[in-house]
Amino acid sequence: MKILKRTFGKQAGMGLVEVSISATILLLLAATMVEAVAQVGALGKAGSVNARLQLGAQDAITRITADLKSAGFVNANGKTYPYLYEDGDADSAFAVHGHAPANEYAQDDEPDFGVNRGIVFVRPTFEEMVQDVDGNNWPLVDDNGDANDVSGVQVVKRYQFPAIGNDGSAGFQAEEVSYVLVTAADGVNELQRRVDGAISSVVARGVERLVFDTSITDPVGVPVGAVRVRLWLRLRDEGGTVHRQSTGTVVRLQNGG
Repeated sequence: MKILKRTFGKQAGMGLVEVSISATILLLLAATMVEAVAQVGALGKAGSVNARLQLGAQDAITRITADLKSAGFVNANGKTYPYLYEDGDADSAFAVHGHAPANEYAQDDEPDFGVNRGIVFVRPTFEEMVQDVDGNNWPLVDDNGDANDVSGVQVVKRYQFPAIGNDGSAGFQAEEVSYVLVTAADGVNELQRRVDGAISSVVARGVERLVFDTSITDPVGVPVGAVRVRLWLRLRDEGGTVHRQSTGTVVRLQNGG
């Protein structure tokens, strides 16, 4: 019996040591797994934030590009377009487009720090045309604004065409379009598209900086007859990490004469 007790005691002692080691290993593994899950979650959130910023920036550039492609470097309505102005400080002729400067959250050592430069431009006046089976084009409205009689014409297609004046130059609308960066009531910076100073649509939110350039403001980086637009988006996540996204493009404008 004594031998059995000693044997049992040795076996019990070894079992406790093994249990302690196993428990320690399990705790370390559990801590490692918790940390790994947390890191994966943080990476997932960061990826989601960056993806949202990238999509927002690309959508904004696409909309601006489509708008600018029909604009031109012109003298119309007694003004010269496009007109560029910094931080909402517009000249008296463009006073309707003036606004308070947007809040600036970037620091002077960060890439999205700097002046904002908005733009005002006009678009061509279009007239509705039809084309017949012989390839002839027929304006549906004459020079006096009266409807043209195209009865008997076999129409193949209808389309919009820039109205051309007697001097051969394209006519431009009196309506002025602008893109500006302002701070909304909730403190978030918004890129807005405006028509004659009134908000037409919110193009993007979380924009830290908006800059338009021509060959006048940047003769080295922008070709003559073109406009460059650059955007910087900025978003702070729940953990306080700042995420940034920037994009830009150069758009060649129509020459309105």
